[in-house]
Amino acid sequence: MHYGRLKGKYYLDHIRRYLQGEGGYRKRKGVRRMEALQDVLHRHTEQLKKSYTDYVNNPYNPKTAHSLRVSSRKVRSLLNFLKHTFGEEEYRRLNHELKDLAQIYGPLRELDVLIKLCSDIALRQPELSDHYREMFKYLHQERAREMRRTFNKTNIRTAEAAIVSADSTIHELSFEIDGDWDAYIGKRLKKRSQKLSEDYENVDMTDYEAVHDIRKRAKKLRYAARYFGGLTSKKHKKIMKRAKKIQDEFGEVTDARINQHLLDQLAEKVDDENLKMTFQYMSRIEEQTRQP
Repeated sequence: MHYGRLKGKYYLDHIRRYLQGEGGYRKRKGVRRMEALQDVLHRHTEQLKKSYTDYVNNPYNPKTAHSLRVSSRKVRSLLNFLKHTFGEEEYRRLNHELKDLAQIYGPLRELDVLIKLCSDIALRQPELSDHYREMFKYLHQERAREMRRTFNKTNIRTAEAAIVSADSTIHELSFEIDGDWDAYIGKRLKKRSQKLSEDYENVDMTDYEAVHDIRKRAKKLRYAARYFGGLTSKKHKKIMKRAKKIQDEFGEVTDARINQHLLDQLAEKVDDENLKMTFQYMSRIEEQTRQP
């Protein structure tokens, strides 16, 4: 009897030590995942800093402005995915600062996309206008004006302050959740993916704001699945591919609308009747692109 009690006590101690070991393992695993999350954010913050330097060094290359906006958007998307795991005020401030940064380069990027579109149309339909050269001269003058605007003192101060703030804050962030990071990331990806698919299937394609919102959410989900998906045991590659498909499809719709709007604005703005007519021709081509 005495031996049995000792044996039982030894067994319970053994189980207790085992469970403590398992808990320690889970805790260490959770810490490693949190460190991996922080590493992802650190790498993308470093990429944002590099993209800004690349743009400052060569703002004439359309790729540098695009890369800077994409880098900013990636950091914002990753923070958005984790926004419930750290301070609400910190998230709002970082999101606002990075959004202001991206908006500085928005008009320049829109002109770059428009110039590419006009170049494609000119190659496909060389007979459309006899005034292509004048049109491209005008477009590049507009681009040069927008490029100079990005370097005014206010915009430089806004951009550099946002990058410094993101860099210092992200290095100090601490994330907390109730439960396991594996389950949290997997559940959040799945929930966002299901909501995105539901809205995609039911959207009214004539409602531009709804289409634009779905495109932005698809982009955020794609980045989260791509860069955080490897930290969960749940399947994430299908979510990433589905989000990219929706982003690309709705991107064509939103880009066509923006391009048409810019072409209409330019047609109103120019005094030269030949340029006005050329912009109007191209606007009609984009309008046809938007037809279902």
